[in-house]
Amino acid sequence: MSEDNRCPYCGKLLEHPYWAHVQAEHPEEYKKNQTWIKLYKDYTSMGMDQQKSLAVIAELFNQSIEDVKFYLEQNDAL
Repeated sequence: MSEDNRCPYCGKLLEHPYWAHVQAEHPEEYKKNQTWIKLYKDYTSMGMDQQKSLAVIAELFNQSIEDVKFYLEQNDAL
């Protein structure tokens, strides 16, 4: 397994869907907007297009697609 399959907070080796682990075990970290960057990169690397990725993240975090897109643009993730 690569380093990308480790929890960024506790280092535990994870299998997909590993964001379920982060949400359950590290809820405060999961709520932070910086989580969107890694989640977006994960979704697009699995073949999900940009619009669908933004929509899923917006739904998960109860945000608008525009807010998610703006945050990702501001952090050079798009």
